[in-house]
Formats: sequence, C-alpha cells, structure tokens
Amino acid sequence: MKQSDKLTAYYFRAAQQIDTLYLDNQMQKLLYHASQNGIAAFALYVDNGYNGLNFNRPAFSLMQQDMSDGRISKIVATSLDRISRNSLDVLAFADYAVSTGISLETINGDHATLDWNRQLYAALAAKGGECK
Repeated sequence: MKQSDKLTAYYFRAAQQIDTLYLDNQMQKLLYHASQNGIAAFALYVDNGYNGLNFNRPAFSLMQQDMSDGRISKIVATSLDRISRNSLDVLAFADYAVSTGISLETINGDHATLDWNRQLYAALAAKGGECK
C-alpha cells in the first residue's frame, strides 16, 4: 500500500460508558485536527467503557491489526494517557509504531516527551532500576 493511500488513525477512549461528554470532547478535538491539517483519509477508533491500564480494548486491537496490515501512516490521540495509563506501555507502543513507519502525535503535545521518557527509563535501567 502506498503511503498516500494510508489512513490517519484517530484513537480516543473513556473508561466509563456514562462519560459520553468526554468522548464527544475528544472526538471534536480530533475532527478539528483533521480539518485543520487537511486530513481527509482517516478512521476513528473509539473504546467506550475501557480503561487505559492494558491494551485489551476492541477498537485499540482493531487499530493494532490495521497497523500490522499497513493501513495506517499516523496515529493521533488527544493525549498519551488515551493510549495507555502505563508509561512503559506507551513507550513500547510508540517504539512499535515507529518501527513500522507510523508516527504518533497528540493534540496536547505530550508526545514530544516520549524521547525524554525513553532516556529516563534507559538511565534507570542502567542503574538497576534504582534512583541513586
């Protein structure tokens, strides 16, 4: 699949099904991003009622399958905690995305902290996981 044929994946979620206002807010921000950046080829992946403590979420799993199938060029979320509440999981997911040629972006810009977090975790690992 050519890069120009690939989709931008807009992912959003809420842990509680009753929190539809929060989902609507995220969706509006993501659709505004698409509009402002001239992105016409996109897919919305939404998990309603699933927490971010693990990746066992239907829409997230579908997005991962679409990543593996080469359908996605970029993933956009409102913030990194929409991807996962676990920083190590976010880093692993971001590394996987980058290794497959997929960029990861957030509306609030916290994706820019990924390199800093990666360096911090590497430094901690080099010291045996302890702050000294």
